[in-house]
Amino acid sequence: MDKFKERLTRVLVDICSSHGWLKGKLLESPDIDEAWERLAPSFFGDAVGQFNEYPEYSLACAGYLGMAVAHLWDADWTVFKDVPYTFFLGDRGFDNMDDHITGNVLHEASTSVAAMQECAVQAWHFILRANPEPGTATAYRMFLAAAVSMYRIGAAIELCRLGYKLEKAG
Repeated sequence: MDKFKERLTRVLVDICSSHGWLKGKLLESPDIDEAWERLAPSFFGDAVGQFNEYPEYSLACAGYLGMAVAHLWDADWTVFKDVPYTFFLGDRGFDNMDDHITGNVLHEASTSVAAMQECAVQAWHFILRANPEPGTATAYRMFLAAAVSMYRIGAAIELCRLGYKLEKAG
């Protein structure tokens, strides 16, 4: 699954770079990655139940979560590093996580919605092209790997939007 996740992430970085949402690199932070490890079990508890009917939405929500965590990391990580998963949910729970994050956390929807819609569709098509048998452990692991990629892409897009960039040290 690591190779699957790496290939998907590369495809998504290329797509995002072609739209100007990224600049050819995946921006990341150990703090943001650690937040995923803490939030992922709750996220998967919600997303797995929705995935069969709404695969793109479930994948997009992983990206929105990454965007929100990156935004909070930039705002004041000492204040926000331990917010619970429920902080990212809207008044209808997982069903309006996207609207809650864009309206109440990011306060920005134009870039985030376009980016997450495009990336989620591409991630879903990437899974479909791999042709896992529905309902199998392989299909489930592909969804988990794609959600991790989407989270990391979402975080990278938000970091880029906030002006972060990779530069050579020294």
